[in-house]
Amino acid sequence: MKAMIDEVRDYIAKCPYLNENGEISIEYLKDKIQACSINENAGYNPIVTEDIIGNQERQFLFTFDSKLIWNEDIQNNIDNSKFFEDFRNWLEENNRNEIFPNIKGIYEIGVTTSGYIFATNANEAIYRIQCYLKYFKEV
Repeated sequence: MKAMIDEVRDYIAKCPYLNENGEISIEYLKDKIQACSINENAGYNPIVTEDIIGNQERQFLFTFDSKLIWNEDIQNNIDNSKFFEDFRNWLEENNRNEIFPNIKGIYEIGVTTSGYIFATNANEAIYRIQCYLKYFKEV
């Protein structure tokens, strides 16, 4: 059985808005343009609710980061923001159509923020969007 974060990576790799030359890492963002990474959030409780016999509603919180060209070119920066808008819309559409990662009990995937600049240097920015998935785990 694959790790949850690996299933999320495989799922996101199917996003039609990703550049085919971009790579998706886990917990590591390569130092190159269009590199992407899936990172599990720290410090959250994965258990949302638990019933009397131990069945749980759980969450998996993660970020999707991408290193993109960033500069004074307005159209470039609009395109960067548009990518994250398209990514969010893709997740929302998949959610409506119940197209999910291969994770037992999953019933929802989505975002909690829009894409935003997390860090910059002279010509590059790391953009981040915070995401979640929710699933049931039965005893």
